[in-house]
Amino acid sequence: MKPLQRTALASVINLILLGMSDAHAADPQALEKRIKELESRLAKMDQLERRLEKLDQLNAITNPAPLLAKPTVAPEVEKLTKKVNTLERKLEVQDEVTTGALSKIPNFEAGADGFKVTSTDKKHQLRIGGTVQTDYKAFLDNAYKGSSASAGPDSVSLRQARMTLDGYVYSDLYFKIMADFAQTSNTANLLPDAYLDYNYDPAVSLLVGKFKPSISLERLQGDADTAFLERGFPTNLAPNRDAGIQVHGGFGKPGYKAERNPGPIDVKNSFTYQVGISEGTGDSGNAAGNGLPANNNISSSTSTTVTPASFANDKEFDGRIFAQPFQHSGSSWLEGFGLGLAGSYSNPNHQAINKQTSLIGQSTIIDYTKLNSAVNSTNVITSNGTAYRIYPQAFWYSGPFGLMGEYVESHQTLNGSALSNNSSINNISQTNKASQVQVSYVVTGEDNTFNGVKPMRNFDPIKGSWGALQLVGRWSELNVDSNTFKLLDASKSVNKATAFTVGANWFLNKNALIRLDYEDVAFSGGAGSSAHVTNRPTEQIFSSRFQLAF
Repeated sequence: MKPLQRTALASVINLILLGMSDAHAADPQALEKRIKELESRLAKMDQLERRLEKLDQLNAITNPAPLLAKPTVAPEVEKLTKKVNTLERKLEVQDEVTTGALSKIPNFEAGADGFKVTSTDKKHQLRIGGTVQTDYKAFLDNAYKGSSASAGPDSVSLRQARMTLDGYVYSDLYFKIMADFAQTSNTANLLPDAYLDYNYDPAVSLLVGKFKPSISLERLQGDADTAFLERGFPTNLAPNRDAGIQVHGGFGKPGYKAERNPGPIDVKNSFTYQVGISEGTGDSGNAAGNGLPANNNISSSTSTTVTPASFANDKEFDGRIFAQPFQHSGSSWLEGFGLGLAGSYSNPNHQAINKQTSLIGQSTIIDYTKLNSAVNSTNVITSNGTAYRIYPQAFWYSGPFGLMGEYVESHQTLNGSALSNNSSINNISQTNKASQVQVSYVVTGEDNTFNGVKPMRNFDPIKGSWGALQLVGRWSELNVDSNTFKLLDASKSVNKATAFTVGANWFLNKNALIRLDYEDVAFSGGAGSSAHVTNRPTEQIFSSRFQLAF
């Protein structure tokens, strides 16, 4: 029952009770009887009210109120509505596809460090780099200039034209492939580096392929980062490139985390080591990539043909340890000091011996095809038997100052078993020695490092910026074992060479560099005749290089 109905009923009852109270005021019994009757009726009305409420609820469920009439929509409006809904859904799908595609697009970078493509998850990267070096060399006051006995002639040459692909996959597997298009005449130099390095943990990494054996400190320095146009004499007694396998690693100073450093050299960590096995290429050798040393150093003036079998040799074992004990010490003077020891051991079997050259001039100073008159044979000398190297090394970089030193003893056994008329010189013990000390100073105040100099201000003369200037000086010496000349003609090969070099390196920016070097190399022996050996004239050379590396 509705509330209004209840109110009306209550009002009627009250009026009845009021009227009855006036009519029967004198008869209390009759009034009491009447009240009971009314209470009984009210109880029945309550029951009836509750039944009506239940009936109303049942009717609401079984017979709901009719819905409002749906408004009539024009057909054109309905078509437009469907089109809008369809377009909205297509846009939603397109946004989902675009968002998924964008999440897979790699990051592209181009700058002073080359061109890089990196996956969005940072687990894969490819970098494209390159180096171009153009040299000019002028020989000064050389009596033998242009002759076969000495250096020359003056020249402009393309020293390097390299393209590099390097990077990593799955964060841990690093790779490097470097081709040199300036050395197409020689397969050994066409592909200087091609290696993989599984650098899962800084403490233990595995390097395989063709790379620089970890022996000579200056050899391990980047070709674009050296202080001079050409490296010192100690590198002449170490291999250039070789094919092999190497285990290497680095450790940080206690309290500092070690850094990953793929490749054959690590100057980031406090203590590093390299242990490897390679094919063995001999002093200044360069593997051709097929497990055999290149025979490009065999003189073209001899009719001797060296067959691949002549290059058969046992494997070479090499190792190196290097420490920077003051790293993170807080002392700016000592933090850049490092020292180490490297060495190698092999037992070659008639391995061809590479000729030795001067430094910047690159003239031949030791030729193992030029035999003395007592031998009277056109056969080349080979290395046959025990061979080893001992190679202490150190550097010190502090602010603009830099210092590097190396010393090496390289021992091998010279074999002339194929010689026709003198069996007493079949096996000659030879220990050649070389050393160098080089000093550098950046006069414009930049830091001097093993990895080169980065100018604080790039060359821009209009803005008064001239790049960075580094002054350099070097003393380097090579001593040839006197036993060597039991086989070689002392008038065709020197027994000692001492080089003094000074220069300036002008860094236009991080990538472009102009080098200017002057070198004076004094020789003992290497001229005259077999009967009367004289000293080869001093080699004086001025050279320059324009370099672009990224």
